[in-house]
Amino acid sequence: MLKKFSNWLDNQQHLALAIIVPVFVLLLTFAYIPAIQSFRFSFLRYNIKMPARIRFNGLDNYLAVLRDPMFQRSILRVLYFMLLATVMVIVISLAIALVLNRKFPGRGIVRTLVIIPWAIPPVVNGHLWKWIFNGEYGALNGLLFQLGIIDSYQFWLNNPFTALNLAAFTFIWRYTPFIIVLFLGVLQSIPGELYEAARVDGAGAVGQFFFITIPSLQRIGAIAVILTLISSFTVFDDIYALMGFDESTKTPMIYNYEVTFEMGRFGKGSAMAYMIGIFLFILTFFYIRMNLRKERP
Repeated sequence: MLKKFSNWLDNQQHLALAIIVPVFVLLLTFAYIPAIQSFRFSFLRYNIKMPARIRFNGLDNYLAVLRDPMFQRSILRVLYFMLLATVMVIVISLAIALVLNRKFPGRGIVRTLVIIPWAIPPVVNGHLWKWIFNGEYGALNGLLFQLGIIDSYQFWLNNPFTALNLAAFTFIWRYTPFIIVLFLGVLQSIPGELYEAARVDGAGAVGQFFFITIPSLQRIGAIAVILTLISSFTVFDDIYALMGFDESTKTPMIYNYEVTFEMGRFGKGSAMAYMIGIFLFILTFFYIRMNLRKERP
């Protein structure tokens, strides 16, 4: 039996089928069918706590999401979150990548240490910073108090605007190493002869940076921006572990989870998920376009 199966796999078409069919079945079972079911739910008045009252309501769920003040505020909140996170991640990543691209003693160790935040699971990251920002026994309060910067412990997460900025900081701290790796890979591929020639022509460090480094990083920089926008929009675990369902940090992803699984409103939650999906599709489209775009001669 095994020999027959082995002989059957010797054919390239049979081998391709043996690889593709199981993957397709898994995708169909765990991705496409649930997505189609969720799309159907988005046109139903479906509250899992009241299964007897399920009925078709057309586009009412989509209109309800657009009119929902909580959803509107979450959109404004996540746009600020995305802008802040993207600017800080790109600037910090570029600065650190430029430093790590230079030769200095212990560079390998420093590069390893820089990657550690990226390796920490998002939930662990959220709980770690929740402990640091705690108003009663947090490490941040302890450090600032000992340095004499504050004279009493502060409840940092009680202020809505401060909490949103601190939530963005936890994402920036975890995601920056990934972008550093992208930038560092390009920086190491830039021929040293370009910088040598620029120095011979009288270009200083600033001129080399703007006329050699920046143009070389232009394409990967655009990809890094789009990736950071997508990741900051979809961030969930970090914020949820840090603040839960607190309104001050409630993004569309967290609000969607609350509506769907906490309130049991599968109809409205599904409609919200598809509206979020459209926005992510637009960002992903630009990301794929950047990846597939050929380098101009």
